[in-house]
Amino acid sequence: MFEGLAGSEKFFLFCAVLGGGVFILRSVMMFIGLGGDDMSDAAVDISDADGAPSADFKMVSLHGITAFLMVFGLVGFLVLRNNSGPTAMTLAATASLVTGLVTMIIIAKLFSASRKLQSDGTIHSKDAIGAEGSVYLEIRPGEIGKVQVSVHGALKVYDARANDREGKLKTGDPIRVVEAADVLIVEKI
Repeated sequence: MFEGLAGSEKFFLFCAVLGGGVFILRSVMMFIGLGGDDMSDAAVDISDADGAPSADFKMVSLHGITAFLMVFGLVGFLVLRNNSGPTAMTLAATASLVTGLVTMIIIAKLFSASRKLQSDGTIHSKDAIGAEGSVYLEIRPGEIGKVQVSVHGALKVYDARANDREGKLKTGDPIRVVEAADVLIVEKI
């Protein structure tokens, strides 16, 4: 595979094969659920506008390093193959370093964006507006009781007050959530 190549071409090709192989292997493992979170691999981060380190944009990660090696090797190899002369190595080194760093930044941004797509699964009381349920603990006029409501497929118990401040809701009465504040405001259905 490496016969007939100059030493510097072999170096760049080796970087491309090594980086590309590990990058592809790691990507396949991640997609089938065997790869870990790349955050643990982070060593260097980029600061935000205030100069504070940004926790979600990690520059150096296993994916970033392997992508750098892959692109560094490919660009360096191709530049050397297409250029000759005393400046060919300088041109290859410069082009491969620049494209490798750009690739590393792109990979870091992609992983940062993918982390922002994750949901934390928290159910907020405002998500209960419009949901139906039942009175869990009696709601007396002007007082707070408890209701159980199904929100996003989970049965939750909330403090609640009747929409009609003069009405009484008994345990088991069907209700609908009409407003969410400190407590849910419910009406009998």
